[in-house]
Amino acid sequence: MSAGRKPRNTLSSRDQESMILAAAEAEFTEAGVRKANVDTVAARAGVSRSTLYRRFANKEELLIAVAQRVYERVMRELDTAVAGLSPQDAVVEAFVAGATLIEQDNLVRRLLVDGDVKMLTAQAPAMFIELAVQRVASTLRRAGAQMPDADLHDVVEIHVRLVMSFMEVPPSDAGRWAPDRVRATVGKFIAPMVW
Repeated sequence: MSAGRKPRNTLSSRDQESMILAAAEAEFTEAGVRKANVDTVAARAGVSRSTLYRRFANKEELLIAVAQRVYERVMRELDTAVAGLSPQDAVVEAFVAGATLIEQDNLVRRLLVDGDVKMLTAQAPAMFIELAVQRVASTLRRAGAQMPDADLHDVVEIHVRLVMSFMEVPPSDAGRWAPDRVRATVGKFIAPMVW
């Protein structure tokens, strides 16, 4: 082997893809979507640039794969937060968990709120909203929601859009996002929309 040549990566394709996605997630979190560098992702993952491009044709494809991975993680966290609750209590806890995730997880914030994603794919926020609506509606149905599917879909979409709206333009009183205040407000005004 020549002195300048890197040793061949012998990991499986699945392991390489997982490493690439983890590296991309870190790069998008730290640098943002616009400034994220594919070469840096490859170096972080310990793979060559050509290996990365065999798995993901471009930065947009890589971002979409990371967004799907983040979406699944977020939905698992929301499912856990509302497990065993009534539909109205599930709405309250989903709001609290969603607001907390967007506030505390830099990548979730970048993907959903900051607009970085719009540079690469204008459909991403709308795709996320629809996926989130379907998943949350399904969760509320399992929790016992009895309203017609179309109505449940509409109400959940309002809820998802409200959380995103509040994150885009934070309230003038930051205390409004304290979990106890969110619970009280959502319980009084928003949860009754679900039956």
